[in-house]
Amino acid sequence: MKKKIKLLAAFLSFIMILTFSKPSYAVTEEAWQEAVTVYGAALQSNDNLRNTTHDLLGTQDNDKITYVTAADLGKYLNLQSSDNVLKSSIRITKLAKGAGLTLTIDQSKGKITKITEDTYKNALLTAGVTDADVKIAAAEDVTGESALAGVYKAFEAQGEPIDQAQTKAAQDELDSITSITEENQNKDGFSQEQLNKAIAEAKAEIAKQGGNLSVTEIKNVVTEKINNNGLNNVLNDNQINIIVNFINNAQQQGVFTGENADKIINSATDYVNDIKNSDTFKNAAEKAKEAGKDLKDSLEEQGVWDKIVEAIKSFFTAIGNFFKSLFG
Repeated sequence: MKKKIKLLAAFLSFIMILTFSKPSYAVTEEAWQEAVTVYGAALQSNDNLRNTTHDLLGTQDNDKITYVTAADLGKYLNLQSSDNVLKSSIRITKLAKGAGLTLTIDQSKGKITKITEDTYKNALLTAGVTDADVKIAAAEDVTGESALAGVYKAFEAQGEPIDQAQTKAAQDELDSITSITEENQNKDGFSQEQLNKAIAEAKAEIAKQGGNLSVTEIKNVVTEKINNNGLNNVLNDNQINIIVNFINNAQQQGVFTGENADKIINSATDYVNDIKNSDTFKNAAEKAKEAGKDLKDSLEEQGVWDKIVEAIKSFFTAIGNFFKSLFG
């Protein structure tokens, strides 16, 4: 009897360890009844900035209000900061499953200098935020990191904390895309839209293949998508490896398996279509087409010139042969 009691106690202890050793992440599929506005911590003591940001975001009286702090940036993004510089803010409404992700940035008062709409979206998809209406704004020019942490803070405020391993994987992705963009900013044939589209397509393909690929297999997928988007002669090997590494990191966090896989596939499809329909991508595609046409024309011109050279050579060869025949 005592032995059975000991076994039962051991079993219950094991269950308690499983239950309490890891935090529960409970993002549901239901839409929120209210929006959440998350201000940067610097606005907590600055009424003018907060009021301006309130108007930019369209915050309503029934919104749940909270602030994103430097501690939150460390928690969600693994970034060091201080409260007095966090000014970018967000308003988010979580939508029902399948609604998709809509994100807009109001830059009429302050610019988001470091992160684009497409890059925010790509990072949020990696973090598992796939069905929501997000608006980002700042009353002054800012880099924009606190806005991403603000989205995660909003889910926490609604009792649906997001897995921090996924949020940090998303931040790794965002930092990498931003860095690669800065390195290629003035290079012909490059646009961030092409890069974001290639990465989204790679993530969707990895999810379709089961989300358990080797590093070599991930690199093959990434290389294919980069080639398809006209970046094969633009990105260098190191930049391609950076993309492979952050996608592999996301894969290790379970981003491309289970329910997450379906979300990634469906949301990435909508996201890619949004990119393709954007003016910036259309301009990039037109430039790529023009570059291809110019390259083709150059080759054609080279072919014509070669023919002229060959014709001149043949002409003088014929003359030489003619005189040889006369005096031979």
